[in-house]
Formats: sequence, structure tokens, C-alpha cells
Amino acid sequence: MAEASARTARISMKDVRASVRRVQSEGERIVGRLRRDAQSLISRTRRDSVSDLLADALKFEQTIRKRAEKAIEELEERRARIMATFEEQAGRLVETVVKGLNLVTESEVRELRRRVAHLERRVDQIGGKAA
Repeated sequence: MAEASARTARISMKDVRASVRRVQSEGERIVGRLRRDAQSLISRTRRDSVSDLLADALKFEQTIRKRAEKAIEELEERRARIMATFEEQAGRLVETVVKGLNLVTESEVRELRRRVAHLERRVDQIGGKAA
């Protein structure tokens, strides 16, 4: 029986060695597959990262463009308000200066012309009756 168990032990050792070799080769195949899968995942992750980065850059560009357009609109509105205020103040200043210089205004000149024309008509009427 000792002989039978020794033979079983030898056969078992052969089987164990063969099993170890099979496990080793299967392990190497699995490690190779894992390596390929990891590289694929890494490259896909890089592509995704680059795609995400490009998408973020486009969003950033759009945000900056919208902010710039809004700033330009606000500046245009401010410019219009400033110009209106400036024109109003300049008009008041010119009016004050004209009054201070005691100059006649356009409306006053028109009124004087109207009055002179009226007086000329009356003089003509009086001159026509006297003659």
C-alpha cells in the first residue's frame, strides 16, 4: 500500500506541475488581457478627457463672448446717457453765456423782423393816405 500511495503521490506531483503550468499560462494570458484592457481604458479615458476639455473650452469661449457683448451693450447705454447729459448741460451753458453776453436769440430776431415788417406796412399805409 505504501507503494500505491507513493505512485499516487508521484502522479499527483505530475498533475500538480501540469496544473501549475496551466495556471501560469492562463495567468499570463489574463495579465496580457488586463494590460490590453487597461491600455484601451486609458486611451479612451484620454480621449474622453480631451473631448471634455474641448467642450469646456467652447463653453468658456461662449461665456466670454456673451460677457463681452453684454459689456459692450452696457458701455453703449452709458455712452448714450453721458452724451444726453452732456448735450443738456452744454445747452444750458450756452444759454447762460448768451444771456450773460446780452445777445439776442433766434426767436427774438424773428420777432423783431415780424414787428419791423408790420411797421413797414403801417408806414406804407400812412404814406399812401397822406399822398
